[in-house]
Amino acid sequence: MRKLFFSMAVMTAIIFTSCAPTMKITGNWMNEDVMGKGKFQKVFIYGIFPDEGTRQSVENALAKAAEMEGIEVVKSYQAFGPNFPMQSTTDDDILAKIKSTGCDAVFTTSLVDVKSETRYVPGTTSYSPYPAYGYYGSFGGYYSHSAYIYEPGYYTEDNTYFLESNLYDTENGQIVWSVQSEAYNPANADNAARQYAALLFDKLKREGLAHAKK
Repeated sequence: MRKLFFSMAVMTAIIFTSCAPTMKITGNWMNEDVMGKGKFQKVFIYGIFPDEGTRQSVENALAKAAEMEGIEVVKSYQAFGPNFPMQSTTDDDILAKIKSTGCDAVFTTSLVDVKSETRYVPGTTSYSPYPAYGYYGSFGGYYSHSAYIYEPGYYTEDNTYFLESNLYDTENGQIVWSVQSEAYNPANADNAARQYAALLFDKLKREGLAHAKK
């Protein structure tokens, strides 16, 4: 009976772990004056990340999600190019560059923090009461061929990534929408970017800020 309860507990833990969300929105703010208007038709997608690969993955995923809603997009890594002097350029110069693309909004996404935590995963022992090669009629044969399989414990590191996305109106530079999210142990940049884009645009549509072009 104890073995049965142990097996049920292990299966329950596996199910809940596999169903646990790896990404979620933790907070957001929106300018109520523009709620439900769906006014933006061309958006500049601007990822702010420490490496170029992640930046492109995020911008590509966000751009694809926007285009599926009929929104025209411009991606920063294509508009700025590799030789654009981001470090020595003022905010006004960057905004002028963005406006030159004809975009009426800027959607920025940035990594604001990373939290790492090491935890110990305990070992497990599984039990198989049946012999591998047929049934042994005596207790001795049964007992000696029962299999105990031990998997040793190990240490693993969990990483939580804290992200922030902001939507700005290029006409006046004011922030329209801001959202904070957490990503837990993302498998890779491409999958995480697609999941993040889907999460954000679902929220944007429900709040009336993403609206398909007529």
